[in-house]
Amino acid sequence: MAGSSGAPRSNQKTDPMQNPGYPLLAACWLALGITGCGQREEASPPANPASHATFSITPPIPAGPKDLFEDVTAKAGITFVQQFCDQRIANILESNGSGAAILDFDNDGWIDIYLVNPGPLDGVTHHKAGTRREPNRLYRNKGDGTFEDVTAKAGVAGSGYTLAVAAADYDNDGFTDLYVVNAGKNILYHNRGNGAFEDVTDKAGVGDKGTGAGAVFFDADNDGKLDLFVANYLTYDPNYNLYFNPDAYPGPLAYKAEFNCLFRNKGDGTFEDISEKSGVRLTGHRAMSVCAFDFNGDGATDLYICNDATPNTLLVNDGKGHFQDVASQAMVAFNANGEAAGSMTAAVGDYDGDNRLDLLVSRLGYGSLYTARSNGVFQDRMMASGLGSLTAQYVGWGSNFLDCDNDGKLDAFIANGDAHHMVGWESLLLENKGDGTFADAADKGGVFFRTKIRARGSFVLDYDNDGRLDVLVTAMGDRVFLLHNRDQSGNHWLTLDLQGTKSNRDGFGARITVTAGSKSHYTEARCQAAFLGTSDRRVHFGLGASKTVDKLEIKWSSGTVQTLNNLPADQILKVKEL
Repeated sequence: MAGSSGAPRSNQKTDPMQNPGYPLLAACWLALGITGCGQREEASPPANPASHATFSITPPIPAGPKDLFEDVTAKAGITFVQQFCDQRIANILESNGSGAAILDFDNDGWIDIYLVNPGPLDGVTHHKAGTRREPNRLYRNKGDGTFEDVTAKAGVAGSGYTLAVAAADYDNDGFTDLYVVNAGKNILYHNRGNGAFEDVTDKAGVGDKGTGAGAVFFDADNDGKLDLFVANYLTYDPNYNLYFNPDAYPGPLAYKAEFNCLFRNKGDGTFEDISEKSGVRLTGHRAMSVCAFDFNGDGATDLYICNDATPNTLLVNDGKGHFQDVASQAMVAFNANGEAAGSMTAAVGDYDGDNRLDLLVSRLGYGSLYTARSNGVFQDRMMASGLGSLTAQYVGWGSNFLDCDNDGKLDAFIANGDAHHMVGWESLLLENKGDGTFADAADKGGVFFRTKIRARGSFVLDYDNDGRLDVLVTAMGDRVFLLHNRDQSGNHWLTLDLQGTKSNRDGFGARITVTAGSKSHYTEARCQAAFLGTSDRRVHFGLGASKTVDKLEIKWSSGTVQTLNNLPADQILKVKEL
């Protein structure tokens, strides 16, 4: 991106009732009867639904004529409001929020959205007796810029206190499945291919009962079948009383850590728990998220786990599904200050164009921009890149790399929110200047980036297939935000929709190099794990002024190498493994 002024943020927030777009979305909430903790209102609601709710719901945010991103949530027909069953953030579990999965569940070529709800949970939330859980919601993309709620038909309303979700085709049948991560028993929904899902949790053997915070699908042993890693957080004790702070709640170290789990896909619809023998069962960590990528380029997918108040872990895969933590040796366990600050998630991408994957970690405290070096060690360039000063005043939750204007340089999006109070902060759009530094691009991004919301998860998608990357943001006790990218730069792009044959069908683990003009671009096909969910699995490249891809090389996880030449830009290209 280019041309941002980097002006300081305004501390003013527009009165929601003065927003002219408010009535449209308010009417949707009233039609659904949503009031605060998901109670259904039988009597006629007052004219102002926000005053009837425990917390105000952010009205539609009108974009300026030159804003890069436009809030199109109401226009798109997405009416989901996260169910928050308390009067305040009363404990550490409530603070985490809930997320989403981006997927094409019906294989019509249009990206759909699945949103999850925490709901009430005895011992955690302080809800009224009889409060019923609001369902998770599946929104089907109609291909005309709008979505329809197909939750009931699809059978994915969910149950329990849900924080996160992951999407992938675990059985290689060509249809994307859902793994719902709860505080309590998780749920595996198998996509039947007819618009409906089936709960196969018990049959598959993946109903982990920990306090999950995230999950990722990846092929741990390169056998062509996707395995499942579940990131577990901590065992919450509502009776813990060795702590007093009138302005906060006990932190993560007040509670017992939980073990993460690795389930090996047996290929017959069932999984085997190999957590112990694989080496991932490490003590003392409280995972907030996990991402899968090949950190050392050896063809075996590794795992990076963000932990809360303990060092992060980098589990290196020996290629056979056995792991060893090398985070300290690789210099990605602590931030540049030597702190094990609470880490939320890691965005993965080659931000500096050296064909090595880097990590952007969002934190409560100073985050990290771990820049990969050729010797298998990372250097934290958070301060040198300018990101340190741009992000230091916030608590970052969702973190994403994305090329906002297809200029070939990965920009960053960070969703911010107060960890202890139901207070909104601005999200950050950070421009990659191409020299190893970033600048605040709020002015170019638009009004949304001057609006304070209680953000948590953030996810990248191209919901209208126009080659410009959009963003979905989830928020505490609030609606979601679908941000449409309106870039007018004229830069070119290529999106890949991979289909493995010998490799797993999603193509996860494939290493991809694109050469266009004089520039080379590198990334991996991955289950795009983000904080509390997964982004669009399709692989996107910004190509700048190049109208043609001179060479596309795909190294599939099976070992097959596939090369395509002289491809026209500006297309979604389906590539099947030969």
